[in-house]
Amino acid sequence: MADLPTRWSSDEGIAWQADIHGYGQSSPVVWGDHVYVTSSEGPWQQDCQVHAFDLQSGTRLWTTHMEATTKVENYFRNSRAAPTCCVDESGVYSFFASGDVTSMTHHGEIRWSTPIIKTYGEVDNERGVASSLSQTDTHLFVLVDHHGPSYLLAVDKRSGDVDWKTDRGDRVPSWSSPVIAKIGKRNIVVTSSADTVDAYDAATGESLWQLDGLQGNHIPSASVAGNRILVGSTTMYGGATDEDAVAGSNCCIELTEEDGKLGYKVRWGAERANSYYSTPLAFAGYVYYVNKVGVLYCVDQETGEQVFAKRIGNPCWASAVGVTRPDGEQLVYLVLKNGFTIVLRPSDEYDQIARNQLYDAGAMMDAREAAENQRKANTVPADEAKPKSGPEKIFANMPESQLHQMFSYGDPMVYGVAVAGDRLLIRTGQTLFCVGGKAD
Repeated sequence: MADLPTRWSSDEGIAWQADIHGYGQSSPVVWGDHVYVTSSEGPWQQDCQVHAFDLQSGTRLWTTHMEATTKVENYFRNSRAAPTCCVDESGVYSFFASGDVTSMTHHGEIRWSTPIIKTYGEVDNERGVASSLSQTDTHLFVLVDHHGPSYLLAVDKRSGDVDWKTDRGDRVPSWSSPVIAKIGKRNIVVTSSADTVDAYDAATGESLWQLDGLQGNHIPSASVAGNRILVGSTTMYGGATDEDAVAGSNCCIELTEEDGKLGYKVRWGAERANSYYSTPLAFAGYVYYVNKVGVLYCVDQETGEQVFAKRIGNPCWASAVGVTRPDGEQLVYLVLKNGFTIVLRPSDEYDQIARNQLYDAGAMMDAREAAENQRKANTVPADEAKPKSGPEKIFANMPESQLHQMFSYGDPMVYGVAVAGDRLLIRTGQTLFCVGGKAD
């Protein structure tokens, strides 16, 4: 239940906005009156930062700095503080491209930090680590898939100890996050990554089943809707290119249990859907996907049949949100990469009720300049930079301006959103916005 506004603009309806030091691509998370986001600074992203803001006023409450244990180039096509935190009543848990998993209190005091990559070896992944943490009451789960020994592991929330590590073999580099599903009282960790979907026992790391033969599920994370898993896939440069196979990999998996044995059944695969960065949204009987050129696909959640496809103008790097208002009205919020938010009523037709702009042209130019200055200040000296690998080798000598144009980069970009009652929190690389509510 959430009472979000449906209309706002750059000069009306925004309760507050706050600057974020450094640069980050994670989504905000909320606990009580605290909003948490991450960022990183330094040529090697050596300064990892967690920030807490007051939900009501936008005041920055604290910033905790952590020294990275593994160097990661601060390059605009690399992951930069991309993993989203987990939060619970005890505190906040962060994960960075450096491989450091850290627990801290709600006051920003570090309790423990575990250097995953330093412990288990460097990651051969041309964009760096971007997979977010997932959690149960007792453990955090970390997924690392790359050209090398890949793995899923569980970290004890109280101590920071690694309780189990399950090897996944050499994999295609992927950046999706694990998700937690339940069958009865049993937690399972589901990974949609590197052309397979796998399920593991959350308590032991035991492999329960694997669905292979998929294409393109390297970026979007799966979503959980009851006993069903919605998988997102996309065509990729240097990767999955078969559009029909990718569309069918945007699929629905039903979790099953027979005589105590856990399994799965593929309910359907889509005919045309394509999910770029954002996680598929299952809501009000439909599943929504957005592709890399800004086409929204809506399919029937029960059958997978396409309901409609509509060009909405920009892709979504932030995942869509479905809300039910106090009066029972259901709405879908699609926050586009360029800062516009489309509000839809779930329907068999495209039923847009609002299109809202977050920032005006002046603010956009200011953000662009701030991001450019940040990149220049954090550039790795040419004689220290490692050679680019994989598809990145092709782009290594191209001017940054050309790459921005080719891949539609260009700040400000919206990376993540969160809902907190009557407020929608929207995060760009260097700014956190709060839409709705009232500033104190």
